[in-house]
Amino acid sequence: MLSRYVPRRVPTGIKTSTRGVWTFTGKHKRSARVDIVSQELCDTALNRLRSTLPAPNTCDIIDINPGRGLWSQKIHNLLNPRRHVLVEPDFVNYSPYLAPLLQGKDTVYRHATLLEDAFNPRNKLLSDYPAAIDPLQCNQTLLLTVNLSGTLLKTSVYTGSPARRFFADLYLSLWKSRTNIHRYGLVRVLAWVPDDEKDAYIPRTVNTRRKQAVMLEGGYSIKEIAGGSDNTRSSLYRRWREIEVEDRARVAALEQAAGIETPETRRDQLPPPDLLSIDPTVEAIQKGKFISNAQWVPNFLKLDEYLRKEHPEHYEECNKKRRYEGPGGHLPELREWQMLRTQARTQHKTHMRAVDLVKDQRLLDLSWKKLMIAAESHRVNTQERQLRTRAEALGASILRLNRTNRLFVKKAVDDYRALDMSPPVLSWNRREAEPVLVHAEDFVPSHDRLALLDLTPRQDFLAKIDTIDKMVYFGHVLRDLFLRPSRSVYDALKMLVHEGVDEFIKAIPGLHDPTKGGWYDLSALRVRSLPTEMVVDIALAYTKWPFRRSTESILMWGEDPQSVYIQGVKE
Repeated sequence: MLSRYVPRRVPTGIKTSTRGVWTFTGKHKRSARVDIVSQELCDTALNRLRSTLPAPNTCDIIDINPGRGLWSQKIHNLLNPRRHVLVEPDFVNYSPYLAPLLQGKDTVYRHATLLEDAFNPRNKLLSDYPAAIDPLQCNQTLLLTVNLSGTLLKTSVYTGSPARRFFADLYLSLWKSRTNIHRYGLVRVLAWVPDDEKDAYIPRTVNTRRKQAVMLEGGYSIKEIAGGSDNTRSSLYRRWREIEVEDRARVAALEQAAGIETPETRRDQLPPPDLLSIDPTVEAIQKGKFISNAQWVPNFLKLDEYLRKEHPEHYEECNKKRRYEGPGGHLPELREWQMLRTQARTQHKTHMRAVDLVKDQRLLDLSWKKLMIAAESHRVNTQERQLRTRAEALGASILRLNRTNRLFVKKAVDDYRALDMSPPVLSWNRREAEPVLVHAEDFVPSHDRLALLDLTPRQDFLAKIDTIDKMVYFGHVLRDLFLRPSRSVYDALKMLVHEGVDEFIKAIPGLHDPTKGGWYDLSALRVRSLPTEMVVDIALAYTKWPFRRSTESILMWGEDPQSVYIQGVKE
């Protein structure tokens, strides 16, 4: 099959939107776009959104990369918009689906190749181009929806997915930079993103919380409306099961109170428990109702089946005792079977000790918060000294664990802290309903899945980060802190301000307040569990720090390639 290298355009309307991709030139030419083809998925997702969307006949829709147009038609029929602009740069390939919409009688559909064309008043594609908009005012008459699947973008300063680039643009648009999506007021965005990429924008665990996720948490209220199952994902992207069970029970109660009903086929199920959390008896391992990628499990089951059939008398005796030295004890299969069973029991025992430490740490955190809330002026008293003693003892116990269990404890503690904050640290923990479950057959091609994210700008964030300089400093602080999210806050701040770290910390009292996400010992508090509000406070303190770097230095060094746009520099 012949192929050639051709430029494709991303509908942003800026000079650097051209990217090169390999595309097929024969009759089997295909697009990297993932299209939604399930009417049921669209109906279920829109039913979830219905109560929060604009009333019919009150808004315009800008629809980026509509593709086959099923989602476009569904949301169009629900909202009956005044204008519906289809921003489709690949119109030739999708014309069989989109042309009938544009050619209908009295149609309100319009077509644009670039997003900038839709925003340009001279083109008159929208029904309204409001002037003199308050930068903190939400525009309820404009809704933006976008499909962010596709091949990687390549520019002189950026190589990555369309979704990452779009969300970087969306964030900078809050300050009327980049594509300036919010030029006519703060706009709500419904974005379909690759499901395996969604954790970059709405992580479910602090373990995957990175700079861009914190930026979006700060600037937007984010909800996952639809997405893939969590059960098939790596443990890197999942929380400890006990946290998951507790959080799902909370959400289920909210759904019941709100009368939210979701078809059973569109509900994700709880994952099985981890192998380490169950008593590793032979019967439990044989049932296989657990999650584990341990290599010893299939070996153990093979040995177990062999011994049952070939040496039943020795097997029965060995199974009753922790250590068997009787007749047949010399058999290599029996000795290996005993060794694997002993290792499994040891791992279970040490893991459960780590679980106890996680629970003790959570109780300590909650007790400390109650004390701080009740205490006047948050003064240190006898009770707080006792809590510090308990905290130091817990920290010493955690350090005595092996590396695997120590990492488990730190991750679970940080996830609990993120969940127990008011409001919770992660956008995922603030959800009031579980996402609608998507399936492979909902999309074409079926080997890729999309997740639907709902983003609404946060006015309170813009009220604090209200200048370009503050925005640059916020990005700089965020980059330095989340260079290694698992390190301690103290170490991260020391990298930010170097020798003056202790004086700098004094300018941020909340860092030592557990009710605000802080801790008495910043060496025992990890960056990834900090609330976005705390990161904002650190950035604002940095803007007043006499030894801070200049904004020019931050921008000219190019540490954040997105920031070059602030000075109007083209890529």
